Amino acid sequence: MKLTKCIAAGGILAGAVIAGGLAAPTADAAPTPVAYYKNCQAARDAGVAPLKKGDDGYRPGLDRDGDGIACE
Repeated sequence: MKLTKCIAAGGILAGAVIAGGLAAPTADAAPTPVAYYKNCQAARDAGVAPLKKGDDGYRPGLDRDGDGIACE
């Protein structure tokens, strides 16, 4: 494995780990939600309700009125 550095204007901007000639995945990939709540009661029990659009665990199936806030 080889570590490379990107240098511009005299400063280090970023590093990339290269294995077998391929760069590691970048942070540009869409995040995968790690939380899933079967229903709003499960979200409340976990202490995360209400969930806003963009919050981990938010999904339209929990947002009854479609206003971007689930489990109100």
